[in-house]
Amino acid sequence: MKKRWLRFLLLGLGAYLFFLAATFPAAYAHRIVRDGLSGVTLSGVEGTIWSGNVRHLQAGVFQLQDLHWKVKFWPLLLGRLELALDSRDKEVEFKTRVGRSLGGSFYLSELYGSTSMASLQQMTPYRMPVLQGKVLFEGMKAVLAQGKLVEAEGTIRWQGATIKMGSPLELGNFSIELETGDQQVTGRLRDTGGPLQAEGSLKITQEGAYQFEGTFIPRNGSSELARKLRMLGAPDANGGYTLNYAGQLPIPLL
Repeated sequence: MKKRWLRFLLLGLGAYLFFLAATFPAAYAHRIVRDGLSGVTLSGVEGTIWSGNVRHLQAGVFQLQDLHWKVKFWPLLLGRLELALDSRDKEVEFKTRVGRSLGGSFYLSELYGSTSMASLQQMTPYRMPVLQGKVLFEGMKAVLAQGKLVEAEGTIRWQGATIKMGSPLELGNFSIELETGDQQVTGRLRDTGGPLQAEGSLKITQEGAYQFEGTFIPRNGSSELARKLRMLGAPDANGGYTLNYAGQLPIPLL
C-alpha cells in the first residue's frame, strides 16, 4: 500500500513540477539567459516558456518580427525538445519545427515559407548585383550533428527572378530540389519558364563546402541577356554560358 501511495505522490509531484515549468514566464526566463545568447537580441518577449511570442529578434544582420513558439508535448516523451515556430513578419513568413534529439543533433522540419530575394541578399556580404523576386521554401528539412550538415531536403523556388545592373533584367522562374545522398547533399537547378533557360547541379559536403556547376542559355534571342551573360565567358556551341562556383557555407557548431 505504501508503495502505491508513493507512486501516486511522485506522479503528482512530477505533474506539479511540469505545470510550474510550463507556466514559467518567458520574459523572466529571458532575463536569466540573455547574457548567454551570444549575438542574439530579443525584445518584447511574452507568454510562457511553453508558448509565447517575441516581437523582435536580431542575430547579426538577420532580423525578424512577431515570432511565435510552442513546445510540442509528444516529442518530449521520446527524449526530444521540439518547438513549433510561426513567423508573421511581413518580410519573412514561415512555419516550421525545430528541435534537439536525445543524441544531441539539431533538426529543422516541415519548413514552409516565403521571403523576398532582397531580404535574403541583405543577410549576405554581397550587395551587387541587386537581386529581386520572391523566394519560396517548400517542405524543407535539415539535420546538424557535431558541426556537420548530415541531411537537407526540400524545394526552393525563385519566382519573378530579376537582376538589376543598371536597368532591371528579368530572368524568369527557377527551382532547386535538394536531397541527401552519400555523405553529401545534392541539388538540381532548373528553370520553370522565362527568358533564361537554366540547368545545374549543386553538391554540399557535410563540412559545408559547396560546388555549383550550371549552364544558362538565353531564350528567344534576348540580346540584352546574352550581353550580360558574356561576363561568364564565351558561349559554347549551343549558345550556353557555363558557371562554376565553389565556396563554404557557415555550418553552426551547435
